[in-house]
Amino acid sequence: MASGEERLVQLYVYDLSKGLARAYSQALLGRQIDAVYHTSIVLDGIEIYYGAGIQRSYPGNTHHGAPEQVVDLGYTALPADVVAEYLESIKEIYGPESYDLFMHNCNNFTDDFSTFLVGKGIPKHITSLPADVLSTPFGQMLRPTIDAAMRPITTAPSISEPPSRLTDPPAFIPSASNGVNGVSPPYAGVRVAQTLTDFDRIMSTAADKAAIIFFTSATCPPCRVVYPHFEQLAEESAGKIVFIKVDVSKSYDIGSKYQVRATPTFFTYIRGEKFDEWSGAHAGTLKANVNMLMNAAFPPHPHENLRLPVFISAASQPSVTYSRQLPIDKVLTKLGSVGTQEPVVAMKDFLVTKQKQGAIEARVPDLIKWSTFLQTSFKELPPETLFPLVDIFRLSLADPRVSAFYAEKSGHTTIQALLETASSDKSIYQLRLVTLHAICNLFSTPLFPPYLAKAPLVGLITSLVTTCLLDESHSQLRVAAASLIFNLAAYNQKIRVESSSVPANRVDALSDDDQIQLLATVVESVDREKESTEALRGLVLSLGLIVYGAKVDGEVLELVGVLEAARIVGNKGKNSDKKLLGDDGARLCKEVGEELLVKGLRKP
Repeated sequence: MASGEERLVQLYVYDLSKGLARAYSQALLGRQIDAVYHTSIVLDGIEIYYGAGIQRSYPGNTHHGAPEQVVDLGYTALPADVVAEYLESIKEIYGPESYDLFMHNCNNFTDDFSTFLVGKGIPKHITSLPADVLSTPFGQMLRPTIDAAMRPITTAPSISEPPSRLTDPPAFIPSASNGVNGVSPPYAGVRVAQTLTDFDRIMSTAADKAAIIFFTSATCPPCRVVYPHFEQLAEESAGKIVFIKVDVSKSYDIGSKYQVRATPTFFTYIRGEKFDEWSGAHAGTLKANVNMLMNAAFPPHPHENLRLPVFISAASQPSVTYSRQLPIDKVLTKLGSVGTQEPVVAMKDFLVTKQKQGAIEARVPDLIKWSTFLQTSFKELPPETLFPLVDIFRLSLADPRVSAFYAEKSGHTTIQALLETASSDKSIYQLRLVTLHAICNLFSTPLFPPYLAKAPLVGLITSLVTTCLLDESHSQLRVAAASLIFNLAAYNQKIRVESSSVPANRVDALSDDDQIQLLATVVESVDREKESTEALRGLVLSLGLIVYGAKVDGEVLELVGVLEAARIVGNKGKNSDKKLLGDDGARLCKEVGEELLVKGLRKP
């Protein structure tokens, strides 16, 4: 689905009691209840709901039957892969084991999902029903009985699976094995070409990679011996090489075109150009030639031949986030009258519930009202009052439901306004610190990093971290700035690797100009840092991530030499700095300085 194309979002409403609640609730509970509601979201011809985890079906074809009511919630322009990534980010909150008919049910899920898609939740009379039932003595008494009776209904498996890419397990949510950003991984197996048209079509998929063709025939016993080895190599190639089988005793046109006179015969190609040809059924020769083809088609980056155990281990850690809890009552006291405003109270209730009862019980407040309130506060409140408010915002962003909402909020105006406010001359240390923490927490969802790596946000981030790294009075500010740069550099490295199996064809998330600016900031900051082990370690890791796998003839690696980065990092790893770094940190500096920034930059 193309970005920007608006599609209708609908709410399907079911009555699990099939009319019994309407008929008997007044007599049993002392109040009228029209239905025991089950709801789902319908988008792009798929019904998505929560029961046995996040499930999906053809609209109206679930085990609940036909909906009693269909409500148009609004329109969304979010592309399907973004929707899938959002559902991936909340699947732990809405897992099968987390379902509770009264406290964490399908209606809580649709309320969160609707807020993400159209900016508003579902009707309140639906989400408030469990509390209404439990507010009655009879409802409290019947709770275990009702839950036991309803659980088999609410958590039953899907009975109809929509076609297309949404069939990948779990339903609608692309797993890590499903490739990057929901895109299917390259085919790793043997493809059989029966006609010349088939053959040309399959070869076209190898236009930017390698291919090997196995010419066989029905009357070739050696072919049957070597074919299992051919299949195994196909699986091991992980889709980097296209493996093709052609039976020339049936596919005469292909055999004639390539003048195959004996079987088995093998042809190899690299990006459409013939690389090699040989005959014979020797498994060792086949494996050696496939390895040669792989190395010729996908020459490793010089950095991949380096031994960097400390760096690789440290650089593979997850993004740095700041989910430290708040003494919420003290924070509200600091806010004064601001702490009594409706959006603040609603956010406070959300955070307190999450802290005491867990994310499952915490319902996300109205984030549109909260965003409007924040943007007004950025303009009107003094820094001393503003920083406790931003600290509340920081903690809320550690929840992927909240950070995902801000990822898809048009223009990212709230985040942009926060960065501009923290970077202004009127800002103070505390405001800058909680802002850095808040931006780090945006990495709690896979949806936001792509926007943080692009203008205008990346420029504002670079300006803020540069200012904070120059603050010699507050080491925690430098630590937070280093953490944010690490998150950005690690994301850039992730995209760099995922974009192509060929180092020369890789694409970075950060532009060359942004990487160069960050690189210059990091190298200068490494040279200046003489107090904080944590800040220095984060900066050295960030430097290594920016450099590792960068284009061999690109400006990034060229700047490394100009800035004398190897000398600066190497000096930090010498004995004189071991008191600051420790043995592990000293080895990290040695690997990044001597190996990555010296050996890794030498021309092969």
